[in-house]
Amino acid sequence: MAFGKSKRVEPFEAVYWDEIARFTVGRMMRDTVRKSKRGEGSHAVRFMARRAGDEYMVPGVYIVPLEPARSLSKGGFRLFEDEDSRQLLCTVLPVGSDRYQVTDATGRELGSVRRTPVTKRLTQQSLWMQQPGYPPIVAPRNWARGGSGPALSRGVGHVLDGVVESLLSFGSDEVADSGSTSKPVVWVAGAEAAEGEGADGEYGEAVLTCPRTTQSYNWYFVKREGWLDKRLAFALVVLRESEAFGADRR
Repeated sequence: MAFGKSKRVEPFEAVYWDEIARFTVGRMMRDTVRKSKRGEGSHAVRFMARRAGDEYMVPGVYIVPLEPARSLSKGGFRLFEDEDSRQLLCTVLPVGSDRYQVTDATGRELGSVRRTPVTKRLTQQSLWMQQPGYPPIVAPRNWARGGSGPALSRGVGHVLDGVVESLLSFGSDEVADSGSTSKPVVWVAGAEAAEGEGADGEYGEAVLTCPRTTQSYNWYFVKREGWLDKRLAFALVVLRESEAFGADRR
C-alpha cells in the first residue's frame, strides 16, 4: 500500500494499534512548507516514523464518519485498522448531548468520552473519559501546582518512559488556556477525587498527555502498557482535534 496522493511513498512497517504510544490526527504524511510534498491522504490516527532523516506521520487507524454529511461530533464515526474499512476497531456514537459511547467490533461497550458541563469548563478541559472499573479520566486546567517540573515528575513520567525531559519544554495548545501559563494538557485518573486535597495532594495517575507544539499538529502520548484502553484515547483525540483544530481538513 502506498500512502499519499501527491507523491508515492514506499509502505512503512505496520504498527498494531495497541502498540501506538505517540500519535496525532490528520491527513498529512509530512509537515513541510510546500503543500505538494505533504503527501495528504486518509483522515487517520497517525504515528511517527523516520526514514532517511525525515519524519513521517504514518496512518495507523483510519477514521470513517457514520454520516459523511455531518461533523464527527454530531454524526459519530468508526475507527478501522485498515484503509479498506474491513477490520473494525471501534464505533463512537453520540448519545444525548454530552456522551459518546465507544463500542468494540462486537458491540461491547468499552467506555465513553464525555463532554464537560459548562459550569466546570473553567477548571476542566472540555472532553474526558470513562472506562469501567476506573475513576473518571479528566484533564484539569493548569492542574500543576508549583510549576510543570514537579507535576511532570509525578504524573507524566508514568505516561511514557523517557519523555519527561522533552515534555518539560511543551505546554497546552487548548485555546481556552491561551492566556495562561503554558502547560501540557494531561488527562488524569482520579483527579476529581483529589480536588479536595491540600496543595501537596496528588492529582491521580496521568494516562494521556498533549504537550504544546509550534507545529501545525498536536502529538499525544499514552503509556504503551498502561491500563487505559487506547480506543478511548483515540476517540477523545479524534473528537478534540476535529472540533478544535480541524484535523479532518489538515
